[in-house]
Amino acid sequence: MNKTYKAVYYDSSGQFFNATIFLSSITLSIQYADENNVVKEVYWLAENITSLEEEALASILTYKNKNAQTERLVIRDVELLQAIKKHFSGRPFAGGWRYRMIGSTRNKIILFISISLALVMAVYFWFVPWLGERIARNISKEWEIGMGDRMYQSIIRQVKVDSAKTKLINSFYSELHYDIDYPVNITVVESKEINAFAIPGGHIVVYNSILAQMHAPEQLAALIAHEASHIALRHSLRNIFRSMARKVFLMLLVGNEAGLAGSLVDRADNLKGLEYSRSLETEADNYGIRLMSDNNIDATGMLHLMAILQGATKDKEPAAFLSTHPVFASRIENIKRQMPKKELTPNKHESLKSIYAELQQRHW
Repeated sequence: MNKTYKAVYYDSSGQFFNATIFLSSITLSIQYADENNVVKEVYWLAENITSLEEEALASILTYKNKNAQTERLVIRDVELLQAIKKHFSGRPFAGGWRYRMIGSTRNKIILFISISLALVMAVYFWFVPWLGERIARNISKEWEIGMGDRMYQSIIRQVKVDSAKTKLINSFYSELHYDIDYPVNITVVESKEINAFAIPGGHIVVYNSILAQMHAPEQLAALIAHEASHIALRHSLRNIFRSMARKVFLMLLVGNEAGLAGSLVDRADNLKGLEYSRSLETEADNYGIRLMSDNNIDATGMLHLMAILQGATKDKEPAAFLSTHPVFASRIENIKRQMPKKELTPNKHESLKSIYAELQQRHW
């Protein structure tokens, strides 16, 4: 037997009667005795119930009959109120604000589109770059070196190489004995721009203007250590894959590795403006200091290099090197903390001083 409830029924003329309420999934039945004590029954179709207003003392259920007249049911029975909400949970009047948000077909479509767009944005701006970096970490070293050589060739066609300084700086690097497990080659190019950058796989490009700012071989050793660290830690490769992650992902999805390499080479010129995050810069600083320390080179050259670069561009256009390798106060403090305490072997690197002196003797 269906459960019955009590409520007060107001007909379209405003008369009210104590009524017995029966519920089904599509109708609400109202049974009452009129002023002549004649029992009558009224059936409300759920689709025509227009609103449910919940208040402290009573709730009002409103119905629009076939003559477009308004009828009401005043509910003081909490159990009836809950039963109505349960029976008609899919209807606008029973859903309250939740239904108004998602109940109508239009709002469901809007909600679906909004959620879909949010997911697409999340994938596009977060997941795919993250995936790109993960892919970069698992690229074979041989593939990276080959791709880096092609990027280097693309870059070097657009600049003027200083062959004499290139030969000297590579001799300087050989005397550093940095072991980063990559075949490092350094190229000095002529430019008024103060910059240096690493190419995945082992190439480092140094602009002669940044060399002109230096005053000691330890500063050049620090610059090379920092850029070599970006190579050893795959920072350049990871940054490129993050910035190109969407295209990279599609190419790898269809197995087009040749197309991927070609696309990366097309972006080679962007390397000189590739900005590293604070965490990557700190990681390269720390790794570079270890390279210097392990080879008996005074790591204070790293601090002096930062100070010279900042001073050289004070009140001027910021150096490209500082734009892509931002120097933060916290980064400088970290370099100070990383300085090794061990004593250096005096005069161990006379050859470095000699090569550096020859570089300095040449006109910039």
